[in-house]
Amino acid sequence: MRPRKTAVRALCALVLLLTGCSLSPLARRTAAFSSATSLVVDNSENAYRAAVRLNDEAQASLLVARYDSAQPMDPHSLRHLIDPQDLEARTEVLDGLRTYARTIADLSSGVSSSRLDDAAAAVGANLQKMGSALTAATPIGFKITPQEANAASTALKALGEFLTSQKVKSSVPKIIQEMDPNIEAITNLLLSDIAILRDQSGRDYEQLLTQQDSFIRHAGKDLSPTDRRAEIQRLPQILARKQATDDMLAELADCVKQLALTHHALAAAATSKDAPSLEARITDLRAIGSRLASYYESLPTK
Repeated sequence: MRPRKTAVRALCALVLLLTGCSLSPLARRTAAFSSATSLVVDNSENAYRAAVRLNDEAQASLLVARYDSAQPMDPHSLRHLIDPQDLEARTEVLDGLRTYARTIADLSSGVSSSRLDDAAAAVGANLQKMGSALTAATPIGFKITPQEANAASTALKALGEFLTSQKVKSSVPKIIQEMDPNIEAITNLLLSDIAILRDQSGRDYEQLLTQQDSFIRHAGKDLSPTDRRAEIQRLPQILARKQATDDMLAELADCVKQLALTHHALAAAATSKDAPSLEARITDLRAIGSRLASYYESLPTK
C-alpha cells in the first residue's frame, strides 16, 4: 500500500473515531459505507494484480513450450493481460470510488482537512482526465462498447468534478442521490472488464494444462518414475488453481455489484430515520470484501 494512501486513511479514521459520539445517523451510515468500500477496493486491486500474474505465468509457460520448436516465440512479443498503465487506470477508478465514499462521510460528519481535500482533488483530476480519454478511439485498455465508454466517460467526469471542486451546492443526501447513476455506470464499466478477464483467465489455465499434459506425454521414458509421478501430480494442481482463480474473479464481480447495490440503498435511505436494508447491505459488502481477500490469499505464489 502506498505511504500517502496509508497516512490519509489513518487520518480519516482517527477523525471519525474522535467525532463518533456526536455523529448523526447519516454520518454513521456514510462512515460505515466508506469503511466497507475501502475494504472492497483494497481487495479488488489485489484481485486485478493476481489476474495479471496469472497471464504472465501462462505466457512464460508457452514461451518455454515453444522454445525448441520450429516456431519459437520471441520473448519481446510477450504482453501483460493488463499493462502497467492500464492496471493503474483500474486502480484509479477504484480509488475514485473509495475517495468518493470517504468524502461523503467527511461531509456528513462535518470533518474538514486540507490534506484530505488535496488528496480528493488529486484523485478527482485523474478521473476527469480518464473520463476524457474514454471518449477517444482507444478506451485506455478497457475492452468495452462505445455505448459503455460514453456512459463511463460521463460518470467519471462527474465524479472527478465533484472530488476536484470541493464545492457543496446541495445537501449531502441530494449529492448521494444525484451521484447514484454515476456510481452505477462506473461499476458497470468494471463489471464488463472483469467478465473479459475471467474468460481470459480460464483460457490461460487451459493453456497451462495442455502444455503440462503435452510435456508429460512427449517426455515419455526420459522422465524417471519419480519425476513422472511429480509432473502428473501437477495436473490436478493446475485445475485446482484454475478454480480458485475463477472463484476469486467471480467474487470480484460480486463485490462490485454489491458496492453498486449498497450505494443504491444509501441513496434511498439518505433522508430516512431508519435504514435496516442499508445496514444489511453494508454488512454484506464487508463480508464479500473479506471473502475476496481470502480467495486472493489462498492463491499459490508460484
